Amino acid sequence: MSTSYAARAAAPETAQILRSRPETLQSKIDRVRHARAQIAQQIASGEEWMLPLLERFNSELAKLEETQDLLLQAIEIANYAAPNRAA
Repeated sequence: MSTSYAARAAAPETAQILRSRPETLQSKIDRVRHARAQIAQQIASGEEWMLPLLERFNSELAKLEETQDLLLQAIEIANYAAPNRAA
């Protein structure tokens, strides 16, 4: 199991502080993926002028996913640190 998947699985149950932010980020990721798929369909049908737009959406998606992974990693670290502080 990847650490990213483990963080996503654990985050809703243990962390409440940043709960809304990853969901908002996930909706942005979903919108970019949907738009990217539409652009890819246009390119496949011959609209090659849209290639720079596809490149931009790929870049934006990579940035959003990296941000999401960092937020989830922070949640995981915070959840690990909290029981250690209480002990």
